[in-house]
Amino acid sequence: MVTKVDEAVASGMSRMVGRNRSLVNPPAIKQQKGVALMIVIFVFALVSILSVGMYNRQSIFVQQAGNLLAQSQAYQYAIASEIFAKTWLYDDWENDKNVEKEFFDDLTFLNNSLTRPYEGAIVSSQWNDVQGKLNVNDLVSVTGEVNELIKERFVRLFNRLAIETVKVDQLIDWIDENQETSGFDGAEDGDYLSLEPPYRNAGQPLLDISELRLLPNISNEDYLKIIEHVCVLPQGWAPVNVNTATAAVLQSLAAEMTDAQADSLVEGRESEAWKKLEDFKAEQVVNDAKTDFRYVGVRSDFYELATEVTLAERTVRLRVLLYRSNEDGSLRVLSRNQGQKYLITKQQVAL
Repeated sequence: MVTKVDEAVASGMSRMVGRNRSLVNPPAIKQQKGVALMIVIFVFALVSILSVGMYNRQSIFVQQAGNLLAQSQAYQYAIASEIFAKTWLYDDWENDKNVEKEFFDDLTFLNNSLTRPYEGAIVSSQWNDVQGKLNVNDLVSVTGEVNELIKERFVRLFNRLAIETVKVDQLIDWIDENQETSGFDGAEDGDYLSLEPPYRNAGQPLLDISELRLLPNISNEDYLKIIEHVCVLPQGWAPVNVNTATAAVLQSLAAEMTDAQADSLVEGRESEAWKKLEDFKAEQVVNDAKTDFRYVGVRSDFYELATEVTLAERTVRLRVLLYRSNEDGSLRVLSRNQGQKYLITKQQVAL
């Protein structure tokens, strides 16, 4: 039988358990809610960071794709300019063959650069007749012998330009295959290996005019003066075109031509070009100056096309060396170079 005392004890124990539960359970529940909130905040922050990173990377990818597309489009404009140049050169050859009946080339389309606007792009291009210059590679023949005539012309050219940091013998040693120093001013591997850093000379024809910068002691001033009057072409293929040669180059062709006489020849050809080499030989100044007519002509087979394309605030530059066969007027690309700036140097004319 349950007594009142037992009922009272049971009731008291029940109240004690209830109080204990009320003291323990509420703090545990609150702590669990706090941890869950921290987890939610952490996950939200992590998702936000990942989203921002993905957005930034996506923006970079889109920008890169746009840059590549614009670069590709600009390069295709430059190639189109090259195709246009080939057509122009062939038409010029065909005109000489069928109309003029003489193959000659002058400065008619070389004095200015052409600017052609397109939708979203501007294309500027200019011709450079490289055959109006002295060919550095002709200092040494294909058989490895020094061409004394070309050497004399380079000496006269350097004298007129007052070149002091480059010697003709250095150019010869850079091209020839042997290790025998050419003259007092020559330089072979032993001289280059003593430099810091050491390197060897080429021992072969130049591939680009910029190789002149590898000559020891050459100054930037002399380099800029030289490249206006010399070029790099295959050995024995490029007689000097007197219709496009500079006054300094014309003077280098003769043993006794003065600066004033060379300047007068340049002024005289502006009114009428020499259509045949015999016309040039008939000039009194040319004969009085004891000009040597070997490796001299009135036409050009090698041309340089410089193109600059501006598209979507980006610029692509392309320098192309073209060879035109005098037999059938066919054209061939010898080299393309995208690594140069300041290609357009002549007055621009809109086309």
